[in-house]
Amino acid sequence: MRSSSPSSSSDSFLSSPSTAPSTPPPDHPIYYIVLHDASIGFLRTLPVAKSTGDRVLLFNGCGFVRDLLADAALVLGDKSVLDNARWEPVAAQDGDSQIVYYKTVGEMRLSTPDENAAIALDKLQCGIEPVDQAEALNRFCEAGLRSMVVLMSKSSPVTLHILERPPLTYPLLSSTPATALNPRANPYSIPALSEFERGWATWDLVTLGMIPPTLLHSKPIDLRHKPLFYIGHLPTFANILLSRLIATRPVGPRHYLTTFERGIDPIVDDPEHCHSHSEVPERDEDWPALEEVLAYRDEVREKVIGRIFHEMERGERPVTRRMARTLMMVLEHDGFHIETLLYMLIQRAGTGMLPPPGFATPPWEALAAQWDTIPPPTTATVTLGPCDLVMGHDDQEPDDLLPELELAVADHEFGWDNESPRRVMHVGKFSVEWRPVTNGEFEAFWRGAGKGKVNMPVSWIEEDGEVKVRTLYGPVPMRYARHWPVLTAYDDLAKYAAHKGGRIPTEPELRLFLDTYQVSYAEGANTGFRHWHPLPATAGTADNGGRGSNGGVWEWTATALDAHEGFVGTGIFPGYSSDFFDGKHQVVLGASYATIPRLGDRRTVRNFYQHNYPYPWVGARVAYDA
Repeated sequence: MRSSSPSSSSDSFLSSPSTAPSTPPPDHPIYYIVLHDASIGFLRTLPVAKSTGDRVLLFNGCGFVRDLLADAALVLGDKSVLDNARWEPVAAQDGDSQIVYYKTVGEMRLSTPDENAAIALDKLQCGIEPVDQAEALNRFCEAGLRSMVVLMSKSSPVTLHILERPPLTYPLLSSTPATALNPRANPYSIPALSEFERGWATWDLVTLGMIPPTLLHSKPIDLRHKPLFYIGHLPTFANILLSRLIATRPVGPRHYLTTFERGIDPIVDDPEHCHSHSEVPERDEDWPALEEVLAYRDEVREKVIGRIFHEMERGERPVTRRMARTLMMVLEHDGFHIETLLYMLIQRAGTGMLPPPGFATPPWEALAAQWDTIPPPTTATVTLGPCDLVMGHDDQEPDDLLPELELAVADHEFGWDNESPRRVMHVGKFSVEWRPVTNGEFEAFWRGAGKGKVNMPVSWIEEDGEVKVRTLYGPVPMRYARHWPVLTAYDDLAKYAAHKGGRIPTEPELRLFLDTYQVSYAEGANTGFRHWHPLPATAGTADNGGRGSNGGVWEWTATALDAHEGFVGTGIFPGYSSDFFDGKHQVVLGASYATIPRLGDRRTVRNFYQHNYPYPWVGARVAYDA
């Protein structure tokens, strides 16, 4: 069934009445052609239904558009896009301008009473100044749209974005609104309830839309709990931390507080060795039913998190640093776990797990053809350093309780314990490759010099003698994904780097490179669910001073997670970092395509995984001593 969508009350049809119905039957996709410099407001109100086959064909540049419409027909698998009688003009307002866009009718017209009203697709032109790619992506996400593919004309400077309206998009951090709780609109201060609601929508889309009941008690990865555990874990984390903070009894069944309290991260080489974690039922029948866990989830959202926000908004509860920090931990813990669950589930993509609902399957052939044309870096490597680099920020948790700082929230940037304090580190001169190691490069090594020395990445799968790359839509041929960064364990990427005469960069080295050349979410980075798969990296060309995206992956560093000067472990979530000061966990930096912008763009964020843990979405680039 088609979902409702906003529409403009000023829209009116210019064409004469048609014998076809004005409203197409349910489930029949509607296409829209937009030829003007569309604003966010216009795009937001364009009547494109969520999670359907509706598509916006948005043109950019100057020239005729017929050839790109032909390309779009191939991508959409719908030749009727090229039939003049399929389209009708619609008058609308965009800001102060009267514009016309075009939409498909539900059925082909049997006749056209006024032949002058017929659309001549070969005469349609776009005549606007080209819009920067990052700016276009930003407009789309702010308008609740997503670019599926960008097509480029071979005969004119015109591009075409094929857009859908997915179930959710993540707005820019610069769009953080000023509120009574966050008067400075600081994107790294106290999170808003709307941020939680967006995170919940993402979590529910994954847990309820991608995990069929048959997988709830499965273990896509032996070293992690079953999916049902994580559905109960997120509300339990919030329930424990926030109820403790406001000194009230946690909601829900008492035994949930122990069953769902903490996940596992056993040593890869010795799975029996693990930090303190929840003891979970051994038999499937001893777990709570999904419906019970979901009711508990809703109770925590409403009676714990929602209650606290409403009390603060009404002035009944002070906005303290400790409260802001705890809410930040809950929100970002949710964000980390969305990604954790997805990299678990991808192991069952195509064999049980469902693709992300409401997001169209990527047009792989069209995308791969474009990816093959991305120019290589202008040089093999870039040289950086020597320099002094600021690492971290000043955000010591004990300071929350100082009387002079207790209410100093608005200008403060919160983070996790291992992000603090601010410190200056010297980085020597080194060179580093512009882009992470790709699937294609690693496959050549795996089949050649590294044969028998490195494992086949678990992000790949062999089917009928062919190596494919796992995606959340199911495995795809290597030819589609050969330019993406390879996702595999640190140990194997270190061997690849050594084969090339290099090494994995240290944390300060990688931080310096990312600070200098990696683009942010607002600059077009593949984070925040813009795509549900990696992209080829783009840094290292003359455009934009060499800056570009790493493709939407975390990156390994040669630095082991450990205490640093001034480190103070969190008391709110004891052991968050210190439990893993074991010499086995490497610091990883950056962000993946499934990392929320708040985590992906805060430069002090430090993630960490075991050096021989192959499942997370982490790649690496090769560095060299200079």
